[in-house]
Amino acid sequence: MVPTIQITDVRRENPQDSAFAELEILFSAAASIEAIKIFFAAKDGIKSSTQAIRDLDLTQKKYYTHLKRLIDAGLVDRVNGVYQHTTLGKIGFKLAEAFMNVVIQKDRLDLIDRLSKAKNITLDETEEIMRAILKDTNIIPGDRITDILGPVRMADTWEKLVNDVTEQIHKAEKEIFFVSRYYELRTTDALLKALEKGVDIHLLIPKELNVMKEIGLITSLLFTNPNAVRNFLNLLRSPNLKIRKSENIPYSFMVIDGKYCMIEVVTPVEKAFSLAFLFRGESIIRRMSESFKKLWDAGIEVNLLNDQKDRVSAT
Repeated sequence: MVPTIQITDVRRENPQDSAFAELEILFSAAASIEAIKIFFAAKDGIKSSTQAIRDLDLTQKKYYTHLKRLIDAGLVDRVNGVYQHTTLGKIGFKLAEAFMNVVIQKDRLDLIDRLSKAKNITLDETEEIMRAILKDTNIIPGDRITDILGPVRMADTWEKLVNDVTEQIHKAEKEIFFVSRYYELRTTDALLKALEKGVDIHLLIPKELNVMKEIGLITSLLFTNPNAVRNFLNLLRSPNLKIRKSENIPYSFMVIDGKYCMIEVVTPVEKAFSLAFLFRGESIIRRMSESFKKLWDAGIEVNLLNDQKDRVSAT
């Protein structure tokens, strides 16, 4: 009797396919003139849906149907009663503005296409004519985004994000504002080293995150070295370290020395890590600093030393 061999079809998820699926959600959410109107209206914040329905000349059904799709796609969110762009929405809006400008200049672009097919002019002459045609059109998206966000890097994996964040923490000189939905040992180690340098750290974490358990893990690793435990506790006593908990943390972000900013982009439904953007633009750093202050003011202070007293004294 021939033995039966079970063959399992193992297929690795293609990162590009996942990205395409996310793009499909975004494009589907904005695949109508009604949705585009609502998305553009959300740039300055929609404080009154009743007024927006009148201004946009939409029915209630169309308005709320397309608004929900924009929210589900992660482009719009409701904050303090106002519908406004998420970080992903803000970036998408700048791209949409640039693309709209391209559409407006479509005739000029068609002229360039016809020019590129001509055989009786040189490459240098073609480039010179193209510069003349596109003069003052401002249709290059990268330039516009750079003006607003500064140089942008993307971390499309968790490992890249952790490496980038820890690298920037090591470079910190004055202060770190950090809103984190996760616990990551490498990041924690970098924050402790920043404390040793005298950097002010404001850490905001979700209410459900068991930071005491994680701190206990660190101290247990140091129990074989009393001096290490003592140094670690001195760091926790540092007036430079302040930790608060909050019930309202939609995504992680960080601002370092008012010069560097990291923003996490979460998946629309699961709210899990998708990717992150790293900026150096003054405008967005200023806005994220203001957002941090609002979240911080609404947070509840955490006293690590009091909560850890019994655990450490037992050693």
